[in-house]
Amino acid sequence: MNKSWKRPTTAAEIAVETRDPESFGRNLRDWQHELRTVSSAADFARRISEAPSLMRDLLQDHGQCDAYLAAYVEWLCERHGLPAPAWLAEPGRAAEKAWFDYPPLWRDSFVHAPAAFRRRGVFTRPDDVLHLRRGRPKVSAAEKRRKNAARQRRYRERVKEKLERLKTLES
Repeated sequence: MNKSWKRPTTAAEIAVETRDPESFGRNLRDWQHELRTVSSAADFARRISEAPSLMRDLLQDHGQCDAYLAAYVEWLCERHGLPAPAWLAEPGRAAEKAWFDYPPLWRDSFVHAPAAFRRRGVFTRPDDVLHLRRGRPKVSAAEKRRKNAARQRRYRERVKEKLERLKTLES
């Protein structure tokens, strides 16, 4: 097992770790698993803010992986009502040659692909793995323990002060 391996946490890391179309697919799926842990719009915005480097020259795939990544990010932003990052408008973020996820059923892919994908020449049905919550962002168990300990200290100080005031009133 490769101990230095870790899942990409940002869209830009997908491009950095990609060596061929197969590794792009693996990295994209790993990033989708990471996105399942995202609960705030600010965290998602941080993960898509940096522009991924273009992979078309390395992969010789007519820009299909670049187009898929850009379409996926754009689709998630549209779906969740978030502003799209500026890098989506850069040239080279669309496929030169149409790509269908399953060519024998190309008609189905053509009809059901979201607009963000169709505009970029990618015809597929993506998975929405992003589940943003309203309210406070999630905090770790360690952060909860730290806050609770501070709250307990403040409570004990207030009780101690009240006891001191009672003692002074008694005497």
